[in-house]
Amino acid sequence: MLFDAHMDRFDLAWAAGFFDGEGWANAVAQEGRKTKRPQARINQADPNGVPEVLLRFQRAVGGLGRIGGPYVMEGRDDLYWWQISSRGDVELLHHLLLPWLGQVKLREFAVALERPSAASRPCGTTDDWRAWAAGLYDGEGSVYLLDHRTHDNYHLAEMCVTQCGPDALAPEVLRRFAEIAGV
Repeated sequence: MLFDAHMDRFDLAWAAGFFDGEGWANAVAQEGRKTKRPQARINQADPNGVPEVLLRFQRAVGGLGRIGGPYVMEGRDDLYWWQISSRGDVELLHHLLLPWLGQVKLREFAVALERPSAASRPCGTTDDWRAWAAGLYDGEGSVYLLDHRTHDNYHLAEMCVTQCGPDALAPEVLRRFAEIAGV
C-alpha cells in the first residue's frame, strides 16, 4: 500500500489512541550497526490471521509501515506486528499522531528520535478526542459479565480500560479517557 497524504483526522486520532495503548517507539540497537535505529511497533495476537486492528491502524496512517508475522509459539495465539524502522517513517508517524499522543508515548518518540519530548495536549470532548478514546479502548478495553453477588441468575456488565504507571496517580491516558467518557 502506498502512503496516502489524504488521511482522515478521526482515523488519525483513533490511531493515536490505539498507539497510546498498544504501541511503542524506541531507538533499537541492531547487530552490525554502530548506531541505534529509530523504530515503532505494535504487537497483536490472533489465532485467525492478521488482526483487523493492525490493518485498520495501517490504513489510518496512510499505508505507512509493514505488517509482519505470524510468530508461532506452541500454546499461544500467533503474534503479528505493524512496524516501521526508518528515521523518516518514525518522524512521520510522530508528526501524524502528535496532536493526541499521551506523554508516555511522546517521551518514547523523543528517545527514538534523539530529541526533546513534545508536551502532550489537554484533551477535550470533541469528536476527534472521542475517536482517540475509541482507539485506546480498542487496544486496552474490555467488557464482561459478572455474577450479581446477591441475586442468582443476575449479571452485571463491567467495562474497563487498563494501564499501569510508576506511581499511585492514574496514568494520563486513563485520566483522559475518563474525562472524554464523562466518568
